[in-house]
Amino acid sequence: MNYSNRNHEEQVPAPVSQAKVRTALLTIQILFGINYLASKVIVTAMSPAAWAVLRTSGAFLILAVVALAGKRRLPTGRDIGLLAVCALFGVIFNQGFFLEGLSRTTVSRSALICSQIPTFVLLFSVLSRQERLTWRKALGFAAGITGVLVLLGVDRFSLDRRYLTGDLLTLTNAASYALFVVLSRRVMARNDPLAATAVIFLFGAVGMMIYGGSSLLATDFSVITPELGWVMVYVILGATVVTYFLNIWAVKRVQATRVALYIFLQPVIAAVLGVVFRGEDITPRFLVATALIFTALLLRDGAARTKSV
Repeated sequence: MNYSNRNHEEQVPAPVSQAKVRTALLTIQILFGINYLASKVIVTAMSPAAWAVLRTSGAFLILAVVALAGKRRLPTGRDIGLLAVCALFGVIFNQGFFLEGLSRTTVSRSALICSQIPTFVLLFSVLSRQERLTWRKALGFAAGITGVLVLLGVDRFSLDRRYLTGDLLTLTNAASYALFVVLSRRVMARNDPLAATAVIFLFGAVGMMIYGGSSLLATDFSVITPELGWVMVYVILGATVVTYFLNIWAVKRVQATRVALYIFLQPVIAAVLGVVFRGEDITPRFLVATALIFTALLLRDGAARTKSV
């Protein structure tokens, strides 16, 4: 089979153990869970638009160097256009709306809204006929949503005009990232994940430069202390390069809804970090929420074991 045909046919990834998939998905959530606090620190010190340019451009440079050094096969033809669309929703809209929203709302409100990404993924997957809505899948998502709402105290969550703009921007980010997860699955199945991720961030960096270039030029870089610099390095490497690559690696091998379902773990991870590093208490609310979220994951993983994904 020649390469031109191969590029337009979905390649079946080499089989991997469920343990490796779970490890990748868990790693993503740990890195993203830390990212809420790290990003809030950054956008408090500098413009969200300027940071979006630095984050995206830095991630692209790292991915490009690694992909070129490894002589990875770059996508061609129609897939380049599809990856540009993925970049629009997965990088430009996603990171732009996330950072702008986070700068206008609280970390907890942002986490609560972003925890509903799996709900959007399920909706888009069903509407695009990539997946069927089964009772087990619906029950798993219901358990996950309930767990997150319990953990984050939705009973105490109220509309607040001070945060309304930030909340709406964050909600748009959640829907955009969910659409990226669904759109990327098929095009990623035909391409090397590292090379495809580099292409996505190339388009993302160009889009972000248009959006935030003027803010970057107006930035006072004296605000970047050594401590803040290390936080920025973490976000670029850990919460951007590694997470996007692992997410794309995982979405090639399992259904988009299963990848997204693990996002429900992010608030739990944030709460655990609070217990470990800040001495916060383990409350009954936390235990109930954790039980519900792990029930959701067991339901979905159980379905994956009984039926090939």
